[in-house]
Amino acid sequence: MAARFSGRVNPQSEMEGYEMKMNRGALLLVIALIVSGLIVFYFTYYSKKGEKEPTLQEVGEGEARNLEERAQEAEDTVGKLPGIQAPHEKLEEVLGERPVETQAMRVEDECQKMERDIVEFFRYLDKQDYVKELQLGEDTLTRFKKILYDLSADPPLPAGEGFNYEMIIKNIYHFYRTLGLKDLKLIRLIAKNEKDAMEINLALFYRWLMSGDECNRKKGLPPSLDTLYRYAGFLVNSIGGRAYLFRRETRSRLLLNYYCLLIIHEADKKKMNSFGVDITPFLEPLAEEIENYQLLYFRKEYAGKLIDIRDYYLKRGRIS
Repeated sequence: MAARFSGRVNPQSEMEGYEMKMNRGALLLVIALIVSGLIVFYFTYYSKKGEKEPTLQEVGEGEARNLEERAQEAEDTVGKLPGIQAPHEKLEEVLGERPVETQAMRVEDECQKMERDIVEFFRYLDKQDYVKELQLGEDTLTRFKKILYDLSADPPLPAGEGFNYEMIIKNIYHFYRTLGLKDLKLIRLIAKNEKDAMEINLALFYRWLMSGDECNRKKGLPPSLDTLYRYAGFLVNSIGGRAYLFRRETRSRLLLNYYCLLIIHEADKKKMNSFGVDITPFLEPLAEEIENYQLLYFRKEYAGKLIDIRDYYLKRGRIS
């Protein structure tokens, strides 16, 4: 009985051996799949030379560079034909894309926007009752242009009063001799009634006044930098000009002083400070006064700009 029993196959042992074989087979199959996946990834992700294939972002950047190169080649090709220029609209049709905006286009857009803002400001003035009561007989923009022409025709001297008593008298009455009573009254009324928007308006007019070179000055407008320099120097450096500013309310005085210093600094950088007006003594005191005047919204920006100009002259040994 014992011998007969020992010769039998144990069903449980046979089942366990079968399960072990199956587990080893499954494990080998998983390993084979992983290895084959790595091989496929390697040959897909790298080129035959072992170089990394470009990513989706890199492909997009490459296509953008190719588009720019195609645009430049097309423009150069058309531009070489006699009597033909390459308009941007034609390039858009050929390439199916809008060309990259050039610096000249951005400047032109900015100049047009500035002109529109100036026109809108004077249209706004034409609707104000205090302007209508003056009965100017023309719109304020036309009147403004005439005022600028008159001022440009006879600019004051910004320096030399200490050697010429007659120059002091002339500078004191400069605006009264150059402009008519209605013009002076119009300027005073605008300064009085639009004082809440003075910061924005003066910033606009400063940019327009300084845009003559970039925006192609037309019929003397805006005035030349030399004319602006003479008036700026007159207001900050002459007895008559400083007396005129000190009769204005604080906000107007500070802002006018600030923009006058910017104009003189710009002329100085371009070697156009023909009268040698020295603005360095005014920079820090004005920066301090502006920063402490709470009614100026952008006072910190103004003060920071003045300190930057001071540092400019400090590096050049103009300030001891």
